[in-house]
Amino acid sequence: MASTLVFAGLVSTGLTYLPPQSPHWTPTYDMGMSTITMQCNGSGLSSPERGSQFGIVSYDWSNMKKQWAADKPMDSEMRLYEQAKLTKAKNPKSHVFVYRNVVKALPWMKTVREKLDDPAYSSWFLKFSGKGNYSVPQCAPENSSHCSDYYHDQEQTPEVPGSGISPDGDCVGYCDCGVQPCGEYLFDHRNGSMLRDWIVNELIAGPTGTGAPEIDGLFIDDYWCSDMLCKEHPGTASCPCGDPVQGPTEINKYNQVDMGLSDDDVKEITMAWNVTMAAVQQKMLDTKAYTWSLIQGQENANAAPLKLDQQGCYSALTDATKADSDWQMFPQIFGFTVNGTTLPQFKQDLAYFLIARGDYAWAGWGVWGMTWPFNAEPAHGGLPPSPGGVPRPSELELDYGTPKGLSVEDKTTKGLFTREYTKASVALNCNTFEAKITMHADHN
Repeated sequence: MASTLVFAGLVSTGLTYLPPQSPHWTPTYDMGMSTITMQCNGSGLSSPERGSQFGIVSYDWSNMKKQWAADKPMDSEMRLYEQAKLTKAKNPKSHVFVYRNVVKALPWMKTVREKLDDPAYSSWFLKFSGKGNYSVPQCAPENSSHCSDYYHDQEQTPEVPGSGISPDGDCVGYCDCGVQPCGEYLFDHRNGSMLRDWIVNELIAGPTGTGAPEIDGLFIDDYWCSDMLCKEHPGTASCPCGDPVQGPTEINKYNQVDMGLSDDDVKEITMAWNVTMAAVQQKMLDTKAYTWSLIQGQENANAAPLKLDQQGCYSALTDATKADSDWQMFPQIFGFTVNGTTLPQFKQDLAYFLIARGDYAWAGWGVWGMTWPFNAEPAHGGLPPSPGGVPRPSELELDYGTPKGLSVEDKTTKGLFTREYTKASVALNCNTFEAKITMHADHN
């Protein structure tokens, strides 16, 4: 109870947001639905058939970028909704997530663009300092008269002329993000309840967000970090700041100077952002939606899975035998070990997952982003193209039943862990690094 009260106190003071919590849906030990992937096919639709094979499939903002970057105006938001509908139609049991950002105000999303375009909401957005000589352009690269006083950089922003090869997307003729030039704008969370209520009820829970029956949850990207807060509370999840500096993540490193923000300003915005994130997470729980950041270890927009190696095998599985282990107490993501487009220790990884897992656990492609390569085009150039993608191993489609209890270490063979399922026996020897999954005779 004490730790819960401490965490609640941190939430109430704006020093953090909600602790890990399980989704509302009924837990499943169906191996096929105990998988997870984050997809991003910039050249077109991600395969809804392949996406629907996963228990959670999350679509990144860059999905279908070739199409939405050419839209007049751009509309990544609607393209994500279309992708979600197609995937959900293939398999209603699959939980479909889409992308949102409450640090960056991205004008290629209609719900955000409408507020950026309306002067009545100018207090919602951070601005250039007014001193000039900025590190980023105020105006559109292709049109020096199309400018904005709102701070924005050009990182990960579609551009013109369209070469067809830009990783950030190409516009046709000109980039259309509405009244403002295309770029990454920033919410000013010091605005308070007016901005917060809109983020919670419209950007997050609106008709193309979790208010849509086809969308079960969100991957909420980016975070604020304050050096002052890190010094005062060094255990904060985002500390030390370094993505690339304090302030908003994944933005031009000179943004603080360009906006004329003091360290106190960064601290205030960070604390206000924490309050907003807590409200966002609570809204999602209240409406039976879910967000990636409520999974343990995935705070601050991570997509970083737990992974197995032989050196750490014994300590990890020793911990997993306990009813109060993190595996049993909190939702977890596990990543299969990958080498290019192969799974070199898949049998060991699967055995480990089945032995360690609790009620809410998902396994996926074991790299940051968890992107199982099943589209013709790889995500962000990370893997060589494979027209047929990488098939899911048949073992992921087997029914192992449900566990009869926690895993146990063999009494005579140190490092040999086993777990009994209703339809299979699972074993992993951490010393020899050998795994064995035996289907029961009456369930073959």
